[in-house]
Amino acid sequence: MKADSIHLFDFLESGKTIFEIPVFQRNYEWNREQCKQLFKDLTVAAQTNTDHFIGAIVYVTETGNKMSHIYRIIDGQQRLTSLTLLLKALSVADEHDQAEIEEEYLTNKYLDDNNHLKLKPVEHDYEAFYSVMNRLDFDKPSKVIDNYRLFQKLIKSSDIDSSKLYEAMNHFNMVYIELSSDPNEENPQVIFESLNSTGVSLSPSDLVRNFLLMRLDSQQQTKLYKNYWVKIERMFATKTFAEFIRHYLVVKTHTSVKKNGVYSSYKDYFISNGLSSEQALADLFKFASYYDQILNHKSADDRFNKILEHINVMDSKVVFPYLMLLMDLVDTAKINQEEAIQLAHILEGYLFRLKACQMPTNGLNKIVVGLCDLSKEGGNLRLRLLRLLKANFPDNRKLLESLMEVDLYHQRNHLAKLSLVILEEHRTRETINFDDAQVEHIMPQRLNAEWRLQVANADKVKEQYGGTLGNLTLTKYNQEMSNKPYSEKKEFYKDSNVSLTREVSETYNQWGKEAIIDRTKELTDELIQIFPMPNIKEVNEEEITGEYTIDQTVDVTGKAAVQITINENEYPVKTWKQMLKIFLNDLWNRDSLNYDRIKENNQISRMLFRPHNAPATLENGTVIETNFSASVILAIIAKISEICDITDQVSYTVK
Repeated sequence: MKADSIHLFDFLESGKTIFEIPVFQRNYEWNREQCKQLFKDLTVAAQTNTDHFIGAIVYVTETGNKMSHIYRIIDGQQRLTSLTLLLKALSVADEHDQAEIEEEYLTNKYLDDNNHLKLKPVEHDYEAFYSVMNRLDFDKPSKVIDNYRLFQKLIKSSDIDSSKLYEAMNHFNMVYIELSSDPNEENPQVIFESLNSTGVSLSPSDLVRNFLLMRLDSQQQTKLYKNYWVKIERMFATKTFAEFIRHYLVVKTHTSVKKNGVYSSYKDYFISNGLSSEQALADLFKFASYYDQILNHKSADDRFNKILEHINVMDSKVVFPYLMLLMDLVDTAKINQEEAIQLAHILEGYLFRLKACQMPTNGLNKIVVGLCDLSKEGGNLRLRLLRLLKANFPDNRKLLESLMEVDLYHQRNHLAKLSLVILEEHRTRETINFDDAQVEHIMPQRLNAEWRLQVANADKVKEQYGGTLGNLTLTKYNQEMSNKPYSEKKEFYKDSNVSLTREVSETYNQWGKEAIIDRTKELTDELIQIFPMPNIKEVNEEEITGEYTIDQTVDVTGKAAVQITINENEYPVKTWKQMLKIFLNDLWNRDSLNYDRIKENNQISRMLFRPHNAPATLENGTVIETNFSASVILAIIAKISEICDITDQVSYTVK
């Protein structure tokens, strides 16, 4: 590695040199404010006749054609592109300096490669950049064009002559770091990571992309970038891309991955599995295709797509890793499509019941992590699914009680419309577009005199039952309905193309509390048929063994503790008391601040740190009480996990 400070012109004037922005780097993205600041820095340098530091350029050297040099830029490409655009604008502004600027700093007169241009931007920006360098018209949106024109305006409106501005650019001082492409020397990726250690400038997907492609030569970079990465990028926005990689890692590593740990987790996965860049990119592309199909519910199977659509409406992306796993198992012929549909439908029903019963879903992450581990339950996917869902699966009675009481209309994620659409789809068995359908309140949200005269205690009934399932239906003429009396609504309902709505007019002559309660029961029974309670007896009491998340409610009476898992670390145990000690020791070793935090909880502190019956000493010398039942020990661990925000990292195994 070579590193030193250098003036901009000394760096750019190197003969037969191409400054190549690798294909995988981001497009040119500098905004107007950054360009204005660069020009302001130039103005100050011109006025004060002093050097100005403009940052660092990091590049890998390669040998090109005809004894040329290729500087593959790995950091500083945005700044270098802006400086080149500024130089071009200065050359156009003053014919006296034009030839010198062009020949010394912008072009390679005796090198045909890259159309004689010294800077080679990414493919996305090349056409616009070439147009600027050759003063050609370009009518497509481009930041290259926008910023070049901005520099032209700034030069024209400046009080300083363009020739003086040109001379002042030699005051721009920079640090260059030259790396070798020799694999036995410094690793460009390591240098790159140290320069981007804050993680602010690049997204996790940027870092993964650079990690996979930077180690390759230009030809391999271009091939793999075009064959895989650019196709993945077209599928997702940046935020979704990072989310996909996180969910991909859950499938591959069977561990929870935090948003700020995506890159480091991916790198560990890549290295530990001995992957090549091409193997890694091919697999990412395959799973990205699954992810795209899930997001847009466009797999090859219509029944599976309907499940995907419902899960998307419920905003349950946390289960996407499991859905990707099922799709891959089908593609590799380890299960058939029918099995995948059955498993996905059980999960869909579980999610729907959780949402309808307003039950917390924060334990789903750990459940999905467990579902992705195919080594458990001997690979029996159904048994594994039922075991992990069993503890918190809302039963039929709970669902009915909830739908009788919950204001479904005001629940998040359009749960009311989803429920009605699911009911209608089940009845018709046809694909229906409900995008323009609206949820209609049979008893309106704003009561008029007629409703108050026709329904006893109308305001109270509306308040208690107005948003419940029984008082809701689907229409495509919601505005026409408004708050008309039921007798008039019935006539509209008779001609509805929605069976749910027609049925109201056919079944109920009057509308009020009794009708709403009756219809809620009927529709709930239908939903129970659509999302039946799975046969949990398949997991009989003798089988209630295996792994559970720490926030699951499980009756462990008579069960023996076998293992506790904390952030991927598995600790075998023989007793519940030993499990408690190991958990607290791990907490202390991992984060002493978190350990101290639990003492601030009065209940935990009183129970643990005032030993009297069965004292035990931790590794840090603290004496704790251990005389608790298994269920109390689990409750203590669960509470401490919640306090320390590590619930999704803790699970335990019983037999």
